[in-house]
Amino acid sequence: MTESWKGYEGLNLRHAFASLMGKLAAAVVRRTGQGGGTAAPGLVAERLSPAYLYDLLAAIPGGHALISGTNGKTTSAAMVGAMLEKDGRDVVQNRSGSNLTRGLLSELLGTTDWRGRLRAIAETAGVFEVDEAALARILPRTRPRAVLLTNLFRDQLDRYGELDTITRRWQAAIGGSDGSFTLIANADDPAVVHAVGSHRGETIFFGVEDASGSEPDDWADATMCPICGTGLIYDRANYSHLGHYRCDECGFARPRPRIVARKLESDGLTATEFEVESDDATISVRLPLPGTYNVYNAVGAMALAGVMGVGGEVMRRVLEEFAPAFGRAERVQVGEREVTMLLVKNPAGANEVIRSLAGLEGEQDFLVLLNDRVADGEDVSWIWDVDFSRLRPGSLVVGGRRASDMALRLKYAGLEPAEGIVTETNLEKALEGALATGEGPLYVLSTYTALLEFRSLLVRKGAVREFWRE
Repeated sequence: MTESWKGYEGLNLRHAFASLMGKLAAAVVRRTGQGGGTAAPGLVAERLSPAYLYDLLAAIPGGHALISGTNGKTTSAAMVGAMLEKDGRDVVQNRSGSNLTRGLLSELLGTTDWRGRLRAIAETAGVFEVDEAALARILPRTRPRAVLLTNLFRDQLDRYGELDTITRRWQAAIGGSDGSFTLIANADDPAVVHAVGSHRGETIFFGVEDASGSEPDDWADATMCPICGTGLIYDRANYSHLGHYRCDECGFARPRPRIVARKLESDGLTATEFEVESDDATISVRLPLPGTYNVYNAVGAMALAGVMGVGGEVMRRVLEEFAPAFGRAERVQVGEREVTMLLVKNPAGANEVIRSLAGLEGEQDFLVLLNDRVADGEDVSWIWDVDFSRLRPGSLVVGGRRASDMALRLKYAGLEPAEGIVTETNLEKALEGALATGEGPLYVLSTYTALLEFRSLLVRKGAVREFWRE
C-alpha cells in the first residue's frame, strides 16, 4: 500500500458515509435553529449503517456503562459522568437525555473523525442513559462494563404497556447477553429484582434502609409477587412499591444489598443528608437535591462509579457539588423571581416531587405544564393517580397542550387559590402570568416536552443557556 493510501487502511465505507451524513444533518438542524439536542443526526446515520452504534460503543477505550429505568436515568448518568471526570477520565455521554439508539449515536458522532472512527484517548469512558424499551434492543448487541437499573414504574402506557411488558423484555435481554458485565440493580424494587434474575454474571444490589412508612403508597405499581401473584408483605416502605418486601407464599424477597443509604435527613428542596455504607466504608453525603428518590439515584450512581474504578472520596465530593440535571430541581433566575423546574412524567415521580414540596412552609406559586406528545406519553390519565391535594398554592397557572385536563384535575384535587386556576395554552403568556403573581420562588411542574419548550423560552429570554452547551 502506498503512503497516500495509509489513511484508508481498514476503512469502513458505510460507517464513514453514515458519519458524514449524520454530521451534515447536525449542521442543518443547528443552522435552522432546531437545537443541538435533536436525535436527527443519529437517525440519519443509523438508517445508513445500522451496526454503526454498536461498533462505536465497542471502540470506547475505557469501556461504557448503560443506565436504564423509569425514573432517575438522567440524574444518575450525570452523577456517574461527573464522578469519572473528577477522577481524571474523558467522558462521552448523551447529556441531552436523548436515550433511544439514535440519541446515543448522535452523541457519538461528535467524537468521530473523517473516517467515521472514534477519536478517543485511552482514559475515555462512555456513560449512556437508555430508554427502558431500547435497553432490550441494545444490550444483546453490545458488551458494556456495567449496567445500572434504577427502578420500574408505570409510565407511558400507550407505548410500554404495563410493567410486566418491560420486565419480560429486560429478562430476555439480560438472559440473552453473555453475562460479562456487572449488573447493578435496585434491591428495593421487586419488579427490577425479578427482571435481573436471568443474569449469569455479577450482580450488585443497592438500596435504602430508612423508611418513611410501613405500607406502600395507595398508588403503588408493583405490590404483587412477580413469581406467584400473592400480595407482597412490606416491613418497610420508602415510596411507591420500593421498600423491604417479602412473599410468604413462595419465598421471593428483597435481596441483601451491598451498598445502602441510611440516616436520611431532608432539608426541603435544598438538600438531603445521608450515609452510604458499602463493603468496606461509610461515607457521609449532603446532596443538594431533594427527596428519597434522589438518594436512590446517588447510591446507584456510586455503585456504578465504583465498578468503573472511582474512589469513595471522589464520589462524595462530586455529590456534594452536584448541580441538578436538566429540569430535575434546576433553579434559574428570571427577572426578580427564582424559578425551579421539576420534571413530572408519571405518578411515582410526580408524587415524590409533591412530597418534597409539601414539606415547604406556607403557600407556593405554581406553573403546571402538561403535554401529550409521543415523548410524554399520549395517555394523560396518569395525572389522576397524583396526589395534587398536598400542594398549597398561593397562585396557580396551568399550561401546555392538555392544560384544560390538568386544570380539571387540580380543581378536583381541591386546589382553589384566591385568584382561581388560570389556564393559558400560550407558553410565554403562561410564564408571564405566573411571574406576575407573587414575589417568592415559582415552581414549574412540567412533563418532558413541555419542559423542553419552557427551557427554550428561557433561553430566548437570556435566563439560561442551551443545555447541550453547558
